[in-house]
Amino acid sequence: MESSQDRFFQAVASRQIPRIRVAGIVVEDGKLLVQQPADDPSSCYAFIGGEYEIGDTFETRLRREFEEETNARVTEARYLFCVENHFRYRGRIIQQAEHYFLVSLDRHDVVSRETHLKQYWLPLSSLAGLDLRPFVVRDAVARGSYRTDRHLIQMPD
Repeated sequence: MESSQDRFFQAVASRQIPRIRVAGIVVEDGKLLVQQPADDPSSCYAFIGGEYEIGDTFETRLRREFEEETNARVTEARYLFCVENHFRYRGRIIQQAEHYFLVSLDRHDVVSRETHLKQYWLPLSSLAGLDLRPFVVRDAVARGSYRTDRHLIQMPD
């Protein structure tokens, strides 16, 4: 059976154009907030965010994604860096320009508003061993360099 993640990445790959994405890094009490498809617990974790759309600013898109996908509201968002993310999904190359913000939320008890997603607080100390993508952002968060990095590149294996 095809997962929602499979269907999503097939649709992205079929467009054959780079995708612009905005995402948030939420760190609180030594933990990082991430999400994962609810229908495939073996899939990778990801940072909460979404595709930049006509009429958006990076910050309005970021706020909208958190409000659509979770019960939390963004109280503060500070731009951190851009990632050129190139990866393969089922043999097809996907390219994204991802803009990351350091985000504060109005609550810690974050739950999903969308049935196909589930949110988790992951301990920073265990990030290196987890399938959190893009890996270059995972590694920057694990090192603590996400506050000073300005441009990261993730190339396919």
